[in-house]
Amino acid sequence: MVMQTWPEFTINFICHNEIEILRKTLPHNLAQLCAGTKRGYDVILTVDGVEAAPRDDFLRLAEAHGVDEVRLRRRRSNCASGDGANNGHLHAFSDKTRYLLTIEADIAFFRTDPDFDPLDAFVQFFDRHPKRPLIHQMDDHDCWVWKLEKAAKDVEAGVWSVNRIASHFLVYDTLGARQVKGFPDLGVYHDSQTAWFNFEDELSQLFAEPAGPGIAFPTDWPMRVYHCDRKLQEGSAHYCKSADVKLEVFEQRVKEVAALTRRPAAE
Repeated sequence: MVMQTWPEFTINFICHNEIEILRKTLPHNLAQLCAGTKRGYDVILTVDGVEAAPRDDFLRLAEAHGVDEVRLRRRRSNCASGDGANNGHLHAFSDKTRYLLTIEADIAFFRTDPDFDPLDAFVQFFDRHPKRPLIHQMDDHDCWVWKLEKAAKDVEAGVWSVNRIASHFLVYDTLGARQVKGFPDLGVYHDSQTAWFNFEDELSQLFAEPAGPGIAFPTDWPMRVYHCDRKLQEGSAHYCKSADVKLEVFEQRVKEVAALTRRPAAE
């Protein structure tokens, strides 16, 4: 009888109806996050707001790339208000593994060293810092209206403690995250062109130091994380959300990071 071990990670791809960009990012991100990893993982594709989504296309895509589970979630009940992304993140926390990585459909993850094991690096960080249950990284944060800043002294060399997150890419030690008072919670969110308070705003308030346990933001690890979209204009809080723009930015980032990536030594 072959003994199977329970996976350590749940990797949850959260999307709405963005099938075009997900056709690029799903296989790309699975390879960049998981190829050669020593950590066990389970892959979930969450289609939130399935009423307006091409569900058959998502199911075929998941089957083609070995996704373990597809969640087709309706938004008719128990649905978070505010930005559409809030709901998928809040319902992600029903997962069964200690470590949870959530990544939105229009995010591109890269490792710049082919020998780097991102999942193992996340676990090792949480082992070194058991009271720090959240890792976040985005490398195009310069365009944010609410600027990323250090909130306290560095967690360790190459890892800042920062004031905020964006919900695009998050890694949790769920044992510690569940101890943060008020998390997770459907909350009361709102989102308009002029005012907003969304999941990422609440998470930032709850986790950032000094009120919370801290948000770890790696700056020197051999990985890059990008949002495949552009702001409507410089200084805007809002993105284009165009499928064509997202595909264009994805291809642009692939070329940019290729120039930064260490090549394996010839055998």
